[in-house]
Amino acid sequence: MAKILLLHTNESYAETLAHYVSVEYPSYDVDVVSRVPVPERLRALLAREYDLIQTDELIANGMLATGASVVFDVPLVVAIRGWADYTNAHGQYGWLKDATIRTRTRLVLHRASEVIFISDTASETFRERYPVSRYSVIGRPVDTDRYGSGRTSDRETFDLLTVTNLRYEEKYDGVLTVLRALQPLFEEHPTLRYRVAGGGQYLAALREYLADYEYADRVTVLGFVDAVEDEFASADAFAYVSFLDSFGTVILEAQAAGLPIIGGDAMGVPDAVGDAGDICPPTPDGVRNALDRLLTDDDHRESLATLSRKKMATYNEGCAADHVDVWERVLHT
Repeated sequence: MAKILLLHTNESYAETLAHYVSVEYPSYDVDVVSRVPVPERLRALLAREYDLIQTDELIANGMLATGASVVFDVPLVVAIRGWADYTNAHGQYGWLKDATIRTRTRLVLHRASEVIFISDTASETFRERYPVSRYSVIGRPVDTDRYGSGRTSDRETFDLLTVTNLRYEEKYDGVLTVLRALQPLFEEHPTLRYRVAGGGQYLAALREYLADYEYADRVTVLGFVDAVEDEFASADAFAYVSFLDSFGTVILEAQAAGLPIIGGDAMGVPDAVGDAGDICPPTPDGVRNALDRLLTDDDHRESLATLSRKKMATYNEGCAADHVDVWERVLHT
C-alpha cells in the first residue's frame, strides 16, 4: 500500500481528494495535515514512513515538505493553485520578502518530481517566471455534497448570484461589469434580482457605487456569507466575471449546486466553466447578451443547469484519478 501525505494549506482540497482516493483506490493510504501549528506538522512528518509527499503551497509547507523529501528520500509533488504570491502580482511584498519567496519557490521546484497546476492559465502564467519541466494540469476537488445541499427559499423572483472575494480590485471590477450589464435587463425583466456574496476591502466601495445605481433596490449586497450553500440553493443562475482568478473554484461550487453558469472570458474563469456553461466577453455588452439569452430561453437555461449537474456528478472521481496518475508516474520513475 502506497502511503501519501497531503501537506496542504487548503484543507477542503486535501480532505476531498483524500476521500475520493480512498474510495476509488484502496491501495493508497492518504493522510492530510492542514492548518495546524508547525510543530504538529513536523510530528506528522516524523510519525509515519511516507512513500510520497504532496504540498499545495511553496513558501512554508513547501519548505517543510522539501526538507522531509530530502531527509527521508521520498518524492515530492507540488500542486500550484495560483501565482500571485510567487510573482508578487499585486506588488504586495517589498523587495526582500519577494526575493525570499522566489528563492524558496525555486528550491521547492528543484526538488519536486512533478508539478500539478490547477489550470492552463495558472500553468502559463507561473512558467513565465519559473522553469518547470514536468507538470500536469488538474482541477482541484470540491466538496460537492456541501454545495448541493443548501436550503432553498420561496420567492417569485429570478435571482442571479455572484459569490466573490472583494479583497481584490480585479474581482470588484468583475462585479461592476455584471452590474453594468444588468441595467437594461432590470428594465426588461421586472422579477430579476441580483445578489452579491463576499467580503473584503472593496465591499464598502461596492455599496458606495450602488448608492447612485438606478436599480439599487433590485441588488442585495450580502457581504461575507458562511453558509454560502444556501445562497446557491436559492439562486436561479450564477454569473462570474473576474480579472484575477487562476481558476475560479466558486464556479465549481455553483455547478455542484446545479446552477446555469455565465462566465467572463478572462484569466482562469473559462478553465473552471469548461463545457458546462456559457463563456462570454468580460464586458457589459458581452455579459448582457449572455444573460439575456439565459433569461429568455428556458430550454437553454435548463440545458446549462443539466450540464452543471452532469459535470459535477463525476468531477471529483476524475480529479482523484488524475492525481493518482501523477503519483503512480512519480513513484515508478
